[in-house]
Amino acid sequence: MQEEMDGYSNEAMNPQETEEHELEVAERLHVFASRLNRLASEQVAKKNQVEQRWLDDIRQYHGEYASDEAVKLARAKGSEIFVNITRNKTNAAEARLQDMLFPTDDRNFGIYATPIPELTYISEQTPETAEDANTVEMARRITSEATESALAMQDVIDDQLLESRYHIKARDIIHDACQLGTAVLKGPVIIGRTKKRWDTMPDGMSVMQVVEALEPTVERIDPWDFYPDMSAKTISEAEFVFERRRLSKKQLRDMAQLPGVLVSQLREIVKQGAKSSHIAKDFTDDIRNITGINTVGEGNKYEVWEYHGPISKSELIDAMRMSDDDESDSYENEEIDELDDEVDATVFFSGDRVIKVALNPMDSDERPFSVFNWEKDESSIFGFGVPCLMRSAQKVINASWRMMMDNAGLSVADQLVINKELLYPADGSWDMTPKKIWYLRDKTRSVQEAFASFATPSHQTELANIFSMARQLADEETNLPLIAQGEMGQHTTKTSSGMAMLMNSSNIVLRKAVKNWDDDITRPLITRFYDWNMQFNDRSDVKGDFSIEARGSGALLVREKQQENLMIYSNLSMSVPEFAKRRDWAELDREIAKSLELPYDQITLDDQKIAEMEEEQKAMQEQMMQMQQMQAGGGADQMKAELAQVELQLKSQKLQLEAQKAQAGIEQSQAEMMMKSQIEEAKLMLESRKLELEERIQLAQLKNKYQMSSDQLQTKIAIDSEKIRTDRDKAAATTNVRLTDAQLRSRNISNGFDTFG
Repeated sequence: MQEEMDGYSNEAMNPQETEEHELEVAERLHVFASRLNRLASEQVAKKNQVEQRWLDDIRQYHGEYASDEAVKLARAKGSEIFVNITRNKTNAAEARLQDMLFPTDDRNFGIYATPIPELTYISEQTPETAEDANTVEMARRITSEATESALAMQDVIDDQLLESRYHIKARDIIHDACQLGTAVLKGPVIIGRTKKRWDTMPDGMSVMQVVEALEPTVERIDPWDFYPDMSAKTISEAEFVFERRRLSKKQLRDMAQLPGVLVSQLREIVKQGAKSSHIAKDFTDDIRNITGINTVGEGNKYEVWEYHGPISKSELIDAMRMSDDDESDSYENEEIDELDDEVDATVFFSGDRVIKVALNPMDSDERPFSVFNWEKDESSIFGFGVPCLMRSAQKVINASWRMMMDNAGLSVADQLVINKELLYPADGSWDMTPKKIWYLRDKTRSVQEAFASFATPSHQTELANIFSMARQLADEETNLPLIAQGEMGQHTTKTSSGMAMLMNSSNIVLRKAVKNWDDDITRPLITRFYDWNMQFNDRSDVKGDFSIEARGSGALLVREKQQENLMIYSNLSMSVPEFAKRRDWAELDREIAKSLELPYDQITLDDQKIAEMEEEQKAMQEQMMQMQQMQAGGGADQMKAELAQVELQLKSQKLQLEAQKAQAGIEQSQAEMMMKSQIEEAKLMLESRKLELEERIQLAQLKNKYQMSSDQLQTKIAIDSEKIRTDRDKAAATTNVRLTDAQLRSRNISNGFDTFG
């Protein structure tokens, strides 16, 4: 163990020695920052070719020619049209991939307890066959607890991703990958989050508690600000990673409040100015020019670089001593080993000044970056996007279309040849205009000798064939046929089975991209979140030995097939009683609705509603059975049953009409009056039917009660019938009057009158 390392002494130093020592440390930090600055500049220079390709991709996506090509076309004075099929292809790829990965924003990963073969074998035994029943019970308990912990960990990570708005950022990442070929996701990124919750006090009062907590989240990293080790082929092979941040002076002042920040170095950065911190070119203005927006310039933004990679222990100690970090003593007293002289750290610097140095907090030493490519480049971390893949096809399409336009303009009219020695124009201009006057110089010569014409041949058919072949070439180069874009080809089948086969075939080319997402984004991201929770989460019930499973290419890949299988399974369960009694119909219903992207909670009834409907149906059935029994009894009972049925119909129809009225809207007066008219009409007609049935009931009761002779009964019936007919005629007259009144009201309203008299 050495007593002195890199200028540090365990002996006490006087103020002058302390000042000299601080200057020496600051100088070493200056050298450290300069080294990182040079390293970042090297990666920026090596990435320049990739960035130029990205500019071409963006131009092609927005239907713009490169500046030098646009100049050539302008000089040629021909057609400058750009037939943009790149945008459609790119947007189709983006939409299809988003739909396959996140159709309903469901969880696309799973966490499972790592099985122990011995425990699994013992837990599957029955106590009767096992030698020790206690061992079986213990194995089952351990297995069950492991499963519960895995589910708890899964829920915790899912909640963290949900609060991070992971699905929204994932869609932005997919856009980057489709357009530029490369997308970068960073996580977990630890941020301070303020949470509010209500706690119930012992006296019963509720008090809101504000809790500050550090939680992991995810961020989308702009590919233009991402500078990894350019010698690496994959992100896992990269020795280091640089990330550029552009901060204002206010953000630098806010940064000075963070722990571990070297405030003295931050002051020097502000003094030197923003321009001195710039290493890489800002392509924002180039992109704004392409999209047709005014440029803003680089402004007064400071470039703050975030370095993830190895540094020497002495550099770490210097930064810690400058920030008064007590942990520096633990490293200062360590012996220097050439094989173990580096630690993985995160360094913030700007220009030649170090702002902050921190050790990688993860015990796994994993860096928080994941890179996704639309199509991988085996020689580089950066892949190829859709515009790059179809660059040649887009050029052929543009060239063939420009030639078609130019050829169409030339072939629409003949070319003229004029012999100026034989004639001249009366107005002195050689431009062809209607009713132009020409003079022959030699009257002995004919005008046919002075003028001649020839036609430019039309090549529209040949050029159209080239255009069509170029579009087909674009489909093949991007592996995105028209069917995948929602378009129908000329010879595309119209049958449902044929369409399903074509869609499934088009999905095959996207499964590779989905698999890349699983391997490059989902699995490493969830693994890092798992490691963070294992290391820093206070909950002991979520910790265990788990395995991570990415399900993007499994459960969420071919939804059409899932829908078909769910419907087959549902029909099979309904047709086979043995299957039906084992099914959880509510969960099956939920899965079918989910596969069809339907709002299950909005279109289904809860258990209480179902119970109420069953009770109503049961009551209706009982009422119908009572009416049937009354009808079977005959006589007056049958008449009463018919009357009850009429009243029930009246009630039902009234409710239906009122429901129709509610649907039509109360604010619409015309519709409201029409509904009232219909209700009154139906009510009066049913009341008339009711009077008729009451007449028949009274007649039957008279027959049963009095048992009169035939003559007396006929006389009595005639008298009562005459009375009932009189009442019925009065009711009918009233009905007609009320119907006429309602119709007049409706007619006046339809004519625009709100009153009548």
